[in-house]
Amino acid sequence: MRTITDAYTGTLPYSYEKLGNPAGLLFFDIETTGLSARTSQLYLIGCLFTDGASFRLHQWFAENAADEPAVLTAFHEYLQALPPGVLLLHFNGNGFDLPYLRQKYERYKQPFLLDSFEHMDLYRSIRPYKAVLGLASLRQKAIEEYLCIDRTDPFDGGQLIAVYEEYLATHSPLGLKALLLHNDEDVRNMPKLLAALNLDDYMKADYTLSEQTLHAAAALDGSSRTELLVSLQSPVSLPRPISLRLDCGVYLTAAKQRIRLAVPLCEQTLKHFFPNTKDYFYLPDEDRAVHKSVGVFVDPGHRQKATKENCYVKKTGVFLPCPDGMELSEESCVVFRRERKEKGFYLEWETNEENAALLFNSAFWNAYVHAMWKCRR
Repeated sequence: MRTITDAYTGTLPYSYEKLGNPAGLLFFDIETTGLSARTSQLYLIGCLFTDGASFRLHQWFAENAADEPAVLTAFHEYLQALPPGVLLLHFNGNGFDLPYLRQKYERYKQPFLLDSFEHMDLYRSIRPYKAVLGLASLRQKAIEEYLCIDRTDPFDGGQLIAVYEEYLATHSPLGLKALLLHNDEDVRNMPKLLAALNLDDYMKADYTLSEQTLHAAAALDGSSRTELLVSLQSPVSLPRPISLRLDCGVYLTAAKQRIRLAVPLCEQTLKHFFPNTKDYFYLPDEDRAVHKSVGVFVDPGHRQKATKENCYVKKTGVFLPCPDGMELSEESCVVFRRERKEKGFYLEWETNEENAALLFNSAFWNAYVHAMWKCRR
């Protein structure tokens, strides 16, 4: 078995306090010749311990198949020597590394200490934001690319199986370098992935409205339309810019601590649906619903019981689109839709004091942006 160590200083891109002020952070990753612990070999364990300022790397490498239990024993002894209260961090360790190691330790009748640690799976923490970030993949390398983290290693874990098999036959120094480098960069880059945790803080933060203006914009068909341009300030900074668009035409761009919205204001005819259909009649001749207290005076031949689909009134005006899932009490304002089951809704845009009190405030736009995040999760 070969043991490699290295020490260096650095900084974390995420608050140590937000991680619970642990006694230390231990990042780890394993390399194997397959996915099954029963039929494949564990040939490398790498880990990186930090207190937030100093970093110490350890790697235990199996020079041959017979070294596998020695690698497991060395890692076990290392874990035993750690202070209590260390937080274990990994990338998709819940899905692979931890169950794989558990089976290996059971096979060699060695204690499995990793269950005694509190741990965080960085993969699962980042996964909810795949769509928001526009990531095609959630591989560690893909997230590193998004965060602009440098990497020299050109291989993935699967490609290294052949490299390790060749190393067993030749003990090539170049093969050894490639095997160690891949694991080295996996564990060295994991602390840098903590920057992505700022996404969660950013998207749950309370934003402050800083500016709201009307703007004449050109539509794709060459016509002009009015947009509401909204700027908000976040107390948390984004590691990388984000942009997204909803089907209703709302654009969001976010960079560092600034969020900008471009919300189209469109003149159209929409429907307001009443929730308690049993209290309404539908008037086919007028294509609208009326309360029964009024409908009783309508000729029975020109009225019918309202259903969920026709219990509405129509209105033509200028409307502001709101994202699906936006938390806004329908009792406090009248919402409109094209059809009852349409995702999202519309608010009538009226420049009066009541409307200004609703729309020209941070609480409304907080709910608006948070709903947009949810639409892309």
